[in-house]
Amino acid sequence: MFFAPASADEQMDAIKNDRYNAGCNHHPYTAPEFKDTKAPKGYKPFYLSHYGRHGSRYLIGENVYARVNEKMAQLHEAGLLPAEGEALREDLIKMAEAHDGEDGILTQVGSMEHQGIGSRLYKRSKKLFNQKDRDEILVISSPITRCVQSAFNFTGSIKAGNPDLKISLYSGDKYLRYLANWANNDELSKRISEVSDSLRDALMTKPGELIFTDADKVQEVLGKETLTHFVYSLINKSSIARCLDINVDPFKHFTDEELFAHYAAYSARSCGYFRDCLDADGFRDSAVARPLLKDFVEKADEALKGGHKCADLRFGHDSGIGPLLSLIGVEGYDTKVSLANAYKEWPSYEMLPMGTNLQMIFYKNRKGDILVKLLRNEIETTIPAVSTFDGPYYKWDDLRAYFAKKCKMD
Repeated sequence: MFFAPASADEQMDAIKNDRYNAGCNHHPYTAPEFKDTKAPKGYKPFYLSHYGRHGSRYLIGENVYARVNEKMAQLHEAGLLPAEGEALREDLIKMAEAHDGEDGILTQVGSMEHQGIGSRLYKRSKKLFNQKDRDEILVISSPITRCVQSAFNFTGSIKAGNPDLKISLYSGDKYLRYLANWANNDELSKRISEVSDSLRDALMTKPGELIFTDADKVQEVLGKETLTHFVYSLINKSSIARCLDINVDPFKHFTDEELFAHYAAYSARSCGYFRDCLDADGFRDSAVARPLLKDFVEKADEALKGGHKCADLRFGHDSGIGPLLSLIGVEGYDTKVSLANAYKEWPSYEMLPMGTNLQMIFYKNRKGDILVKLLRNEIETTIPAVSTFDGPYYKWDDLRAYFAKKCKMD
């Protein structure tokens, strides 16, 4: 079971091991190695409740590379780019070309991620998806295209295992309101920016060391924008590279220190916007996670009464799955961290990559007793605040009571 590193040195080592860990929640999904703990005797899977973040995508914004590429072109004309800087400029041009007309759209990398997640889920839960009396799957998706694409790739893999399954997919703004309510708070947003900018400026002591020839002259070209901010922007626009369907590696043009500074600064943003933290005073819980958790409980209650549904699948965003995992407190999300320490204690490349998912598998025996196992990114996990019944398996009554209290249900 993954245990989040708790020091800056450990995180620097993680970035040296995989430089794209510095991209935080832009990191592509990594297919895990896992081993299932056998269910207690007599229990068989019969229902699944799921939430999945969309898979790897293009950056969001029609002209998302325009400003940095314009500045890099000016620096090129001024002769301020050495070989490393020129190579970075060429990589960014290729990435901009790949993004043309693909604003926020799922890449083929993202498609394969969800095909893999769906295929592995079917293989490990064949009994669940091959019940005579439960052959229906309800799919609810954010209307944003990448989420619908993720849903089709995921369900296609399950349907390939059992073509007789009846799958219904619904999408629209009314579902987005609880799948990933983009609630904002001006005071919190200001605090996030302050902490993020402070970390960036403190940790990036030699911005552009490899990619510029004369820092002072580069600053003249940039005008009011600081060199540190510009290098941070270059790294940020590069961070999506491994999610794309082209072969570029822009991170090799930056120093470890620059990447670590980006990681620390962007971690504060990921923590503040995509989970609850000490600085947020429960804002994400109340505005985002509680309505979503309530949907999990209500749909499970409905399924447990009977009917033909074997699965409820939800497809949304990091702004939905992050707060949900935080509210229920699964391992890795079970403690609150500050924005300033998020990069040490909550590595978002591991905790919230593209394709992040929560799977709750329900089991029952002949007596009608219900157990539930939780998977985070396909790996068995637990909620430290709630005692399990057997291994990673919970009594549904215990878990439901905990969930109901968390989402303030009657």
